[in-house]
Amino acid sequence: MRRLVIGMAAVAMLVGIGVAVAMLVGAGCSGSGNLSSSDPKEVAKAIQAAASAGDDRAAEKIAPLAHHEDAQTASVAIVALSRMPSQRACETLRQVATTDQRPEVRQAALAALAQRKEPEALDTLREALTRDTAPEVRSEAALGLARAGNIDDVHVLANAAGREKDPKVAQAAVLGIGRLLGVKLPPPDPKMTPAQQRERIQRIQATVTRLANDKKNGIPQGSCKHPSQ
Repeated sequence: MRRLVIGMAAVAMLVGIGVAVAMLVGAGCSGSGNLSSSDPKEVAKAIQAAASAGDDRAAEKIAPLAHHEDAQTASVAIVALSRMPSQRACETLRQVATTDQRPEVRQAALAALAQRKEPEALDTLREALTRDTAPEVRSEAALGLARAGNIDDVHVLANAAGREKDPKVAQAAVLGIGRLLGVKLPPPDPKMTPAQQRERIQRIQATVTRLANDKKNGIPQGSCKHPSQ
């Protein structure tokens, strides 16, 4: 159940805090809530009310809740912080992404950072891609870098795909490369041996360098042949 709630938070990065709170609190609720309440619905309403200010003072109120022991409360706080331009909000999300013990919470924080796109936020995504111990978090970091849209990160993703031992994370990196370059790279054949998988990644890495240079130079990508299996 908690993983589902965090997943809802990640989706909410795309549709806004209003939908996130509607999903978690439910329609028809009124009042400003209470940040200290033991009722998650009351806390969610209070977070929404505080977030409407959008400044550092509001972020200071919400920041501790991003570390809340209740994953639902943490997810609502993370969604709220993702929508706030405050530097304090960014700092809190970075801290959660690197220190929280729950992979699903770190994953939600990375999704939020990808939406913000500040240089330091993207640095946290790059760090998570190489250092986080949870495969699902590394996958989120890869896809988050792709959503952020920095073309230079194709090389970061290619390097990650080359050294990644988890095939799902490696494929997330490949998907991210395709998104950044505007091309569709083929999925791996599940019958491949580990050696064949490594060869495939090496071909992709070589192609990535060429495609990235072409894109920077304005060369159309549509007619290129891409590495298959």
